[in-house]
Amino acid sequence: MMALASLFIVVEAPPSCLSFVFLSSICSHFISLSVHFCHPESIMTEAAIIKTICAHNGSMKLDDLTSIFGLYDEAIESIISRSESCSVEFMNGQKTVIVRTKVRLCRAQNCSGCANLHLCKWFLFGSCRFDRGRRGCRFSHDLLSGQNELVLTAHGLNTLDVKELRILLLQSDNSLLPAVCHSYNNGVGQYGRCQEAENCKRLHICEKYLRGSCDCPRAHDFYEPHPLKTLQDRGIPSDLMLIMKDLYSNIEVLRLRFKNKPPSAPNAAGQNPRRGPNAQNRRPSSGFNAGRGQEAQRPPHTPTEKTEICMYYIKGHCKHGDSCYKEHSSLPYKWEVKEGSEWKALPENEAIEKDYCDPARLYSSGITPVCFDTMTQGPRTVRRLSTVSSVVQPNFILTTEWLWYWEDEFGNWIQYATAEGGHSLSSISSTELEQKYQADNNAVVEFTAGSQTYTLSFQDMIQENKRYTTKKVVKRRPKFVSAADVRTIKTTKRTPNNFKALPEHWDKALTPETGYMRVSLQSTAGEYIKIKELFNRTMRGFSILNIDRIQNKALWEVFQWQRDCMKKNNRGKDVAEKQLFHGTDRKHVDAICKNNFDWRICGTHGTAYGKGSYFARDAKYSHSYTKDSGTRSMFVCRILVGDYTKGDSEYLRPPSKDGGDTIFYDSCVNDMYDPSIFVVFEKHQIYPEYLIEYRDSSEYEPQIHHTITRPTAPVRRVAVPSYSSTNSSVRITPSYTSFSSASSAASSSRTSLYASPLHSSSSAASSSFSSSATSPSRVSSSSSYASSSTSASSKSSKSDCVIC
Repeated sequence: MMALASLFIVVEAPPSCLSFVFLSSICSHFISLSVHFCHPESIMTEAAIIKTICAHNGSMKLDDLTSIFGLYDEAIESIISRSESCSVEFMNGQKTVIVRTKVRLCRAQNCSGCANLHLCKWFLFGSCRFDRGRRGCRFSHDLLSGQNELVLTAHGLNTLDVKELRILLLQSDNSLLPAVCHSYNNGVGQYGRCQEAENCKRLHICEKYLRGSCDCPRAHDFYEPHPLKTLQDRGIPSDLMLIMKDLYSNIEVLRLRFKNKPPSAPNAAGQNPRRGPNAQNRRPSSGFNAGRGQEAQRPPHTPTEKTEICMYYIKGHCKHGDSCYKEHSSLPYKWEVKEGSEWKALPENEAIEKDYCDPARLYSSGITPVCFDTMTQGPRTVRRLSTVSSVVQPNFILTTEWLWYWEDEFGNWIQYATAEGGHSLSSISSTELEQKYQADNNAVVEFTAGSQTYTLSFQDMIQENKRYTTKKVVKRRPKFVSAADVRTIKTTKRTPNNFKALPEHWDKALTPETGYMRVSLQSTAGEYIKIKELFNRTMRGFSILNIDRIQNKALWEVFQWQRDCMKKNNRGKDVAEKQLFHGTDRKHVDAICKNNFDWRICGTHGTAYGKGSYFARDAKYSHSYTKDSGTRSMFVCRILVGDYTKGDSEYLRPPSKDGGDTIFYDSCVNDMYDPSIFVVFEKHQIYPEYLIEYRDSSEYEPQIHHTITRPTAPVRRVAVPSYSSTNSSVRITPSYTSFSSASSAASSSRTSLYASPLHSSSSAASSSFSSSATSPSRVSSSSSYASSSTSASSKSSKSDCVIC
């Protein structure tokens, strides 16, 4: 007993974590007694545990905690069992400690006194836009103010910083995050039993997914349209989107724990603080018609003409049956003819659809063909019903994928962003055109192909070359899906959709959950050709070794989030987005691919227009910032330039638009009328999309010259046509060049021809020149002009065409 008393006397000495750890390690059966007699030390350890867990997104495995603090499991659990802020739960079969608190944000405007925090919600989220205004925010931004310090100290939370407190409150205060919709998680169909559908203010996310793995068709990604919009509307910043899964998983575990627990006495506010953010989804348990009030009061359905095919029926089941206001069809399309006042299904539905999907066809086959231009069959009117566009519902099966085509001078229909017919790739794809068309079907879209700029009018379906004013017809046609394709799609089990926010052309199997993957592109791929053309516009005399696509899931999701936020701030209008170059030292490539651009780490390309990351329209400008170490590295980045203004060397961020402190430009440029340099201050506006590795081709010139057929005759004069063009005609003037060697001939002809680019509107001139046997060099548009030895080793191939 004396030894025990002595031990207790030691414990009552001034508290020290080291003494507590030492005692617990040599005498584990005294742990509970030592904690009891050493209450100040227990509080200190509890505060350290809460702080550590909050720094790990609100939950930690029990084993990880014991290793950090050097305590036994029994010691940690003993402290946690007496803590109001910690709970030991089983997550994925392992003991996990989750933090929670009874502390809430005060929601009263003029509070006369309460036990909650008087703190600005936006400050807690990370950025308060009102604080930058002239009047400032009327809510407190100080954790150490009198009221806040008292509340935090009373609950043992006074050691937390604002980021740690944010995590704790997000998974405790149900006014901060939207609750998970319980109705969505019951029933079948896109929205389950949720009557509010797209207008629901709760979160449409799978509850089973929050508890572990799941492969059901419900949403398993917080970046899906409905969850993303719901969280955006609640003001959740982009940096928190990456940890939403952790927070909601913690909330779900706590909800399940207290679900069957007998209700405690209500607090002063009449609310149980442990119910969690999903408490409002619990339905009444009494009464036969409980929860059916909205259905009972729903107004009767008024029949309307059906103009769209029901996606639920084609998938397998529509709960509305014959009362559904959409057409029920076994295929995602249906051709009908009007007889009197009724629409009747046309026979040969699939055959008509197949013909319609070919943009070159004006009529369907058969005895009584359908005219696709006038949508008639003889004197009768014809219509086509289909499912919704795939860009509107990208995550649903059997939607309609629309493809966009333009007609070249030979009557060939070329799909946008493809290299068919030897034409330069357009900077806009069918998917991008369809997105813009769905947003505004009367819009006029501008894009480029090669060195030319074009406009496309959705209303007229006409494409016009801005320089030469030549016009081409445009058609929008669906991608053909046969009845056999439909059966295959419906019976094929869908894989867990964890890549819904990723671009279609990415290799999903090579996209890691964390980090990045460099995917090398084939030189014949459309992506490769497009990026090569961009590079070669201003870079000649260089050989591209390879082009890699950067696949970084986290960076791409953040980039999408930033685009949506900027679009929302732009009143729903699309934000200006460009592909720009950035040259860098090879030693920075890995850091950029993994963590994006940071001008403080990677160095700045000057600060003439502001202290930010610099990007160039022309590869030639970015080339000067690459390091000459044999192989050079240059990024092609997708940049949300938004609204820009002239930069200044003193800018740390874009200037204000209106002189105030709330509305700012998105980026800065060197010249407002012809911008070629863009400065971005927010890295979320950047996605490093491609990496070009290249080198100077001069070291290969001797080898290449040997491969060129040497002239066997003495020095001679060869007529080489040079071209000068105007908007109305092409003038051909012969010029003469002396060739003393094959290499000088190729070099001289390249220089002469590139100075006056050929415009392809005159097909006769183009055809005449491409077939000329006297020309020692190959003609190409300025966008696809060969930047390496391929120019010198031309083999009488036809000239590249430009979309006119």
